[in-house]
Amino acid sequence: MAIITLTRQSGSFGDEVGMLIARRLGYTYFDKKEIEQRIIAKGLPKEEFMKFDERKPKFLDRFTKNRDRYLNFLSETILEIAREGNCVIMGRGAYLFLRDVPGHIALRFVSTKAKRIEHIKELTGATNDKVAEQMLEKSDKRQAAFYKSCFKWDLSNHDFIYATINTAIVPPDMLVDMICAGVKNNITSEMELRGKKKVEELMLAQEMSRKLIFEHALHIDELWVQIEGKNVILRGMTGFHATVERAETILESEYQGYKVISEIKCVQDSRFSKA
Repeated sequence: MAIITLTRQSGSFGDEVGMLIARRLGYTYFDKKEIEQRIIAKGLPKEEFMKFDERKPKFLDRFTKNRDRYLNFLSETILEIAREGNCVIMGRGAYLFLRDVPGHIALRFVSTKAKRIEHIKELTGATNDKVAEQMLEKSDKRQAAFYKSCFKWDLSNHDFIYATINTAIVPPDMLVDMICAGVKNNITSEMELRGKKKVEELMLAQEMSRKLIFEHALHIDELWVQIEGKNVILRGMTGFHATVERAETILESEYQGYKVISEIKCVQDSRFSKA
């Protein structure tokens, strides 16, 4: 079960290379259209999807539950795709959701400005370099803003990227050969089993997060649920210690056998502000 996640600069031939990799390996390719269809089928209105998907949300939207709903649906969808395995996922922060999964390979495609301008002109029918360059600048800013707003992540940070590849230097056929050979030669059955287990843990953590925030309407900002064996670790911020206690009670009663360890910070509770 190999999972390949890709990010790319606009005009870097990332989409084309991603589709070639999937075809060569016999994997399923998931781009914006496929992910959008799955998220909307889950119940998120298309207009809400379009507000946040790989773009900078409007000022007020950054502080609403709509963004959290979008991220909840996005996370569930990415994890479900990963559970199916043998997939190539383009964009949408997938490599951040799956960064700790064995058998997951994250790649980024870039290119020279000249090549990107040339390709954008071919794709859009732009008549001159200036117009194409403006399109690229707008796309780059929108993508960077999406990662910053939704993940608090600087897209120039490559800590979880296996390789950044300049498609202007490496021919597409050679690039696909290199990547496919690397997948076939290095993804072992033992790694696949560990990857499946990790994805199941991430899906359970996502389910717990959804239950606390959306089903029980607990006010915990930036909630992050992490599962380590039979321990459930909660991180985030809230205004009241009672909210933390409620979260612990809900999870321990509904997921018996798991021990809840809270590292949630109470930032306004008077019992913690007197010191």
